[in-house]
Amino acid sequence: MFKKLRDLLSTAEDENSINIEGIFAALLVRAAKIDHEYTKQEQLEIESVIKNEFKVSDTEASKLRILGEQIEETTTDTVQLTREIKKEIPFDERKKLAENLWSIILADKFRSDEENSFMRTCVKLIGLSDVDSAMARNTVINRQETN
Repeated sequence: MFKKLRDLLSTAEDENSINIEGIFAALLVRAAKIDHEYTKQEQLEIESVIKNEFKVSDTEASKLRILGEQIEETTTDTVQLTREIKKEIPFDERKKLAENLWSIILADKFRSDEENSFMRTCVKLIGLSDVDSAMARNTVINRQETN
């Protein structure tokens, strides 16, 4: 999904590339922190998503997660993050983003009301429907059950 994003940014300055990747990581961190519990398991899941989506090393994924944490702490609302991501990710690839967000939300195998509310809002902000979100959630649940 993010191959196009990475290709777009490959001609840009490295600093700009890290900022976009950092914004993506910040949205994942926001999803992890929404229930007021930011666990090691969620941190590892964020790194796994970053590693898979951006094809980076474990070390780079960890650095991007930390950058995401810093960006998330200084960002006042989710709209700021989704606006930047929405600019870079084509509509047809946003379902994968919803799956990534659900994988963070479901990393602890529990969904709080806050997490459900966050996902309803976030999915709308990236231009997807509730049906798209439900399909993404079910994909993640099925993946977790087979692992």
